[in-house]
Amino acid sequence: MNITKFKYFFLDAVKNLKRNSTITAFSVITVSATLFVVGLFLLYLLSVDKNFATLFVSNSINRNSVFIDNKEMVMVLKWLEVAAFFVLPVISLFLVVTSFKMSILQRRNEINIMKFVGATNWFIRWPFIIEGVVIGISGAFVGNVLLFFIYDFVYTKALEFIPELALMQPEFITNAMLWPFVMVGTFLGAIGSIIALRKFLNE
Repeated sequence: MNITKFKYFFLDAVKNLKRNSTITAFSVITVSATLFVVGLFLLYLLSVDKNFATLFVSNSINRNSVFIDNKEMVMVLKWLEVAAFFVLPVISLFLVVTSFKMSILQRRNEINIMKFVGATNWFIRWPFIIEGVVIGISGAFVGNVLLFFIYDFVYTKALEFIPELALMQPEFITNAMLWPFVMVGTFLGAIGSIIALRKFLNE
C-alpha cells in the first residue's frame, strides 16, 4: 500500500467515524471498559503477590485478628484473572463486531457500488480496518487513563489506612501496561472490523 492509498483510506475512515459518532463512542467505551477491568484484575493479583503469603482478616464479631493461608484464595483469583483475560476480550470483540455491522449497514449501498465497479475486497476492507485500529487505540488510551486515576485514588486511600501494604505503584499502569493495552485494543478493533465486514463481502 502506497502513501496515497493509505491517505485516502485514512481520511475515509475518519470521515466515517465522525459520521457514526454514536457507534464510534460505543465501540471505544467497549474496548476501554474491557481493558480497564482486565487491568484492574491484573493489578490486584500483582499486589497480592507482593504482599505476605497470608492475608490479615479481622473478625468483627469477636474483635480478634487471625491469619489465614491465602494460597487457595490466590489460586482462585488467578483463575478468575485467566477467565477474565479470555472472556472479557471475547465479549468486547462481539460488541465491537456488532457496532461495526451497524456502521456497515449504513454504507451497504456504497460497498455494493464499489464491488460493482471492480474494487477488491481488501480495497473495501482497509478503511474499516483503520477505523477499528483507531477505535482500539482510543479505547486503550481511555481505559489506561481511567485505570491510572481510579487506581491512584484507591492506592492513596489504601495506604492511608494500611501503610504497610505492598501495592503496585500507579506509575506501573502508564509505564508497563499502556503498550499492551494499545496492542490488545488494536487487535480487537482490527479483527472486529474484518469479522463484521466478511459477511457483506461474501454476498
